[in-house]
Amino acid sequence: MTQAIHLDLELPGDLAWFRLPAGVNSRLTALLDKQDSGQPLTRNEAEGLVDLADTLTYLGLKASAERLVFCSTCN
Repeated sequence: MTQAIHLDLELPGDLAWFRLPAGVNSRLTALLDKQDSGQPLTRNEAEGLVDLADTLTYLGLKASAERLVFCSTCN
């Protein structure tokens, strides 16, 4: 069963400078390297990658929308 949740996030002013914490980045790189080499990921690993991709996509879209709103008020 799929559940929907609503999150209100306060985003930093410039997401272009956003970086994952070193440990998260290292684990993400290891999982992507494992996948690229043809080794199967566990279900938890694969679901974690999908969840992270979804979250980062949402943050990127949110930041883009906020830039558009900000720029439309710049005139």
